[in-house]
Amino acid sequence: MSPERTATDDLVGRRSVADVLATATAWTATDPQEQAILHPAGDSQLLSAVWDATRQSPLRSAAPGTREPVLPAFVDVLEGHLARLRRLDDTAGGGTLSQRYVRTELAGVLDLLRSGSYTTDIGTRLLAIASGMAQLSGWMAFDADLHAAAQRYQLLAIRLARAADDATTVANVLGMLAYQHAAAGKPAAALRYAEAAVDHTARSSPLVRARAWGRMATAHAAAGDISAFREATDRCRALLEHRRDDDPASLYYFTAEQVSAESGHALVELAAANPTSPRRLLTEATTLLTPLTDNGPATGYPRSALLHGIHLAHAQLLTRDPDATATTLLKLADQVPDVQSIRCRNLLRQVRRSAGPRLRAQDRARVLTAVDRALSTA
Repeated sequence: MSPERTATDDLVGRRSVADVLATATAWTATDPQEQAILHPAGDSQLLSAVWDATRQSPLRSAAPGTREPVLPAFVDVLEGHLARLRRLDDTAGGGTLSQRYVRTELAGVLDLLRSGSYTTDIGTRLLAIASGMAQLSGWMAFDADLHAAAQRYQLLAIRLARAADDATTVANVLGMLAYQHAAAGKPAAALRYAEAAVDHTARSSPLVRARAWGRMATAHAAAGDISAFREATDRCRALLEHRRDDDPASLYYFTAEQVSAESGHALVELAAANPTSPRRLLTEATTLLTPLTDNGPATGYPRSALLHGIHLAHAQLLTRDPDATATTLLKLADQVPDVQSIRCRNLLRQVRRSAGPRLRAQDRARVLTAVDRALSTA
């Protein structure tokens, strides 16, 4: 019997940049069906691999290579393409087509790194693009409920970002791991990754630090700590007021509105974990979540609108408001066909099952049929 393959294979311990590129190339070329059956790493195993990844050695010299040189203008195009792929994810989510396309793009950048001829500066930029592509692939895998594949891409993203001396991407991936562990009901792990993200941004711009503190707020909410959630959110909002012209382009999406949406979701989780006095939390959550649910598709964030609309419906269920729940579910049914996120569909199915017995009799069949039809054709 062959040994069980896990997300951390060949990504533990000291690795040269060449080793990391070889591992990334082999993984990116792996058949999607094999990626889908990869086993997630255990909590301590993943934490060790992440620790090692954050200590990856940087690129120290140019690559003479044997092919044509990689010119700055070519790298400009690749950086622009990565930015547009991130926007595509905002729109469609981690669908199969999007995942395959981003993997193909990542493979192309890795090929340039392994066989191209470039200066140290160009090599560093290529590594940063590859880390961004790996990060995006990991996020899309998570959005498709492929947790082991998400872990592996994110480990590669940290390694590649460290090789590029890109502290922002390292911190961002650590924050994503915090978010994902919070979503999986693992608050202790979420807090450890969020703390690591905050530590890695100590010398970063206010926007980068704000992103890390936003993840910390989510982790505290998962742990049921209302006061710590409030404190982290306040720090996040205060830092967010100091945007700069040189802020990382990858954090274009992180605005006051995004913080409100994430806070709204966190408040729903806090209300569910504190059943003795949930109504004030749920009222606040509804106020924060409603604008993005209503306006997200028109502003270029349909996946986010769907996700936070699902959290809004959950809040309305917890406040026992069947009329508002029915209205929100009908709105979500209209949005589903435009979003390929498997995670969003699965979350909507969960809310639909909870909502069924609580909707008014005159609304139940119409609302549930609309949701079922949308999910069956998405």
